[in-house]
Amino acid sequence: MIAEREGIPSFLRYGTRLLRLRDLWDKFLQIGACAVLIWALPEPSRADASGLVLYIAGVFFLLVGGYTVNDVADFGQDRRSGADPRGSAPRRGHSLAASITALSLGTILIMAAADGVLDRAAAGGSVLLGVEYSLPPFRFKERGIWGVIIGAFTQRPALFLVWAAALDARDRLTAILTAWLFFVGMIGMLGHQVLDRGRDRAGQVRTYVFREGPRAALRLGAVCAAAAGIATVAPLVLMPFDRAWPAAATLLAMSAVSAGKALIAFRKVRPLDSA
Repeated sequence: MIAEREGIPSFLRYGTRLLRLRDLWDKFLQIGACAVLIWALPEPSRADASGLVLYIAGVFFLLVGGYTVNDVADFGQDRRSGADPRGSAPRRGHSLAASITALSLGTILIMAAADGVLDRAAAGGSVLLGVEYSLPPFRFKERGIWGVIIGAFTQRPALFLVWAAALDARDRLTAILTAWLFFVGMIGMLGHQVLDRGRDRAGQVRTYVFREGPRAALRLGAVCAAAAGIATVAPLVLMPFDRAWPAAATLLAMSAVSAGKALIAFRKVRPLDSA
């Protein structure tokens, strides 16, 4: 009985590592909150709640699938590096099964939520770009700055824009949210590569930070942080106040969450001078 009780938390911990929940929860929160904003604020009659639920569930599974694909693609490099920062990495077969299942479910749900051929094509394109970040023949993560840009775009704004297109939401709020998601995504991608630079060096994964160094990433990250800050306050300047304050408050709250997560993560990083 005791063994069974001990086995349940162990199984849950393994599932959390397998699905990369610790890595994607903030991205899911950001995309979901932005989707709720455009659903609720501009024209609530454009969409029903069931469509929103389908979309958010689809995004969750696509994020899980994208992250587990990355685990499968980097299996060899992780073994050569001699360590996995998450500890006790899931088996490759489990990650492969999880990625196929999650990507299939996410695609089905997004296609059901989207309305029209163009929206579904955009959804399929975002999935393809996200998968190709890690997989050959393109493996964008080793394409220098383009890897950072494509990774940032597919993790957040690409999926958000599928829903915006389905809602026909082509207004200032959509543009502001897309810009905020992109620049926060750029910061996240740069931070991820800085945190993984030791493992990438050992596994010969030639990311942007591997090539240019963490100081270049810090400079680019500062520019992106300034741009994200401008996007956070942009609703107060460009939109009527009754619509602007919920958007600005939401972006400010999510910025605080992202900053807190970044500070916790970077406490584990060696000084840049020792890189």
